[in-house]
Amino acid sequence: DMDKAVDRSIKAIKNNEKIGILGDYDVDGATSTAILGKYFRYLNIKFEIHIPDRKSEGFGPNEKAFLEFIKKGVNLIYTVDCGTLSFKPMDFAKKNNIDVIILDHHQSEVKLPNAHSIINPNRFDDRSELNYLCAAGVCFLFLIALNKRLRDQNWFDENNIDEPDLINILDLVSLGTVCDV
Repeated sequence: DMDKAVDRSIKAIKNNEKIGILGDYDVDGATSTAILGKYFRYLNIKFEIHIPDRKSEGFGPNEKAFLEFIKKGVNLIYTVDCGTLSFKPMDFAKKNNIDVIILDHHQSEVKLPNAHSIINPNRFDDRSELNYLCAAGVCFLFLIALNKRLRDQNWFDENNIDEPDLINILDLVSLGTVCDV
């Protein structure tokens, strides 16, 4: 789903849509959230972040968090280090015309949730052989693809923004990777 996720992300960027990032509460989730946030901040994209409370919300996406994003004008939600098994929240988002892009590394079932796209090297149907990546690594590869597409479309030049040097977020990718091991 990489192309599908990149296409939807570019649409959001070009239409100045507000983005939501919902990350898991562990280090991999927090660094994945920071990776996307740092990139979107560099591009001057409006975004909101939500890290679920472990005790009151449990693991992963939930309808309450999605509703809060919706109230804040979010049109596109990324879930990082979670979401692959979140069927009910994805149905809730779809019902409310919100697209969700899942960037995860947890094992999937044969049936996948009704998200816009699911980038996960541990999907049952993935053949990339990148199943060793944590979510921070998955987010990094997603940003490589997104950044390349924006470059190919001359988005950086047209918007007078220097292209981000993705090497500058490898510290977060490394931290998420080491801590997830």
